[in-house]
Amino acid sequence: MKPTPEKNAMRILLRQRGFSLVEIMVALTLSLILLAGVLAVMYSSKVTYMENERVGRLQENGRAALEFILRDLRGSGFPGCAQPIEGLFDMNNTLTTPTSVAWNLAQPVYGFEATSGTAWTPTRDALIPATATGGNDIIVVRTIPVGAPSMRVSAIVNPTADIAVTKGASEILTVGTPAIISDCANASIFVVSTFTAAADGESATIQRATGGGPPANSTTDLGAVFSPGARVTPINSIAYYVAPDAAGTGGPSLWRRVSLSAPQELIPGVERLQIRYGVSTGTGTVVTQYVDANAVTDWTRVISVTLAVLVRSAEQNSQIVDSRAYQLLTTTFTAPSDRFQRALFTTTVTLRNRTT
Repeated sequence: MKPTPEKNAMRILLRQRGFSLVEIMVALTLSLILLAGVLAVMYSSKVTYMENERVGRLQENGRAALEFILRDLRGSGFPGCAQPIEGLFDMNNTLTTPTSVAWNLAQPVYGFEATSGTAWTPTRDALIPATATGGNDIIVVRTIPVGAPSMRVSAIVNPTADIAVTKGASEILTVGTPAIISDCANASIFVVSTFTAAADGESATIQRATGGGPPANSTTDLGAVFSPGARVTPINSIAYYVAPDAAGTGGPSLWRRVSLSAPQELIPGVERLQIRYGVSTGTGTVVTQYVDANAVTDWTRVISVTLAVLVRSAEQNSQIVDSRAYQLLTTTFTAPSDRFQRALFTTTVTLRNRTT
């Protein structure tokens, strides 16, 4: 007798079996183990990525801080095509305060050595804001700004005459800007009082008047005759120093001030800056000794600079407490037992215009 459809359906239902509780628990346990492994790999990858990013940012900030200063140092003490040979070449500075820190543009560099607390030797100049952090050296570089216009003189310039130049269509000299006119025999520093460009955008006239400022001209006499082909280029004093960041977090930053313009925050995390100067005590252009700023007696004899920059991370994310002693040239800085990551960068640059 054949089974009825109802019995067949019942038999099929009886043959079906589900997972037992033990099987489900084993499956869940294996799944959790696999999931834990996947999460561990993902977390490890994330930690590695974040650590590499922090280290990369630390390295990038250190290199950028050095490059900003090095770029200006390489072009410091620009004398035109003349050689800065003592006794054969003098740069004439016509400004009213030619020996001040801000306008002594004939000197390639000038420095302040950090001594005790918030003191420097020489005493911090007004060019450097009072926010500068003690324990860090300060350097002032006299150089031509990167990307600044360089205009050729188109006619003979007598000592008290206006300066006629050939320029590019978009090149201008801002009124009140210090500039240098130079050829292979002479160089003079003055302040632009009037800059009148021709309609064709290819020529201009530069005038120099006394009064006004600062900066200001003490005389309209350049002290020399300049031939056609001489160059006129803006020149500035650029101060580099360490101060608290602009965000007010209390973190350190590298700052820059160009002449009397507003200070600029450049690189965050720059905690320490130490500088020594290579001086030639003889008649040649070979460094005979490296000294601190307070030991330099003639800044025109400085022909190289050694820099040490200590950079720290933005956050205290290190697993190790940092209490190491960092040697910045001849100065030792001991980390204050925190969890910031730090990196030390040191380099030496030759002042090209003082040696070639």
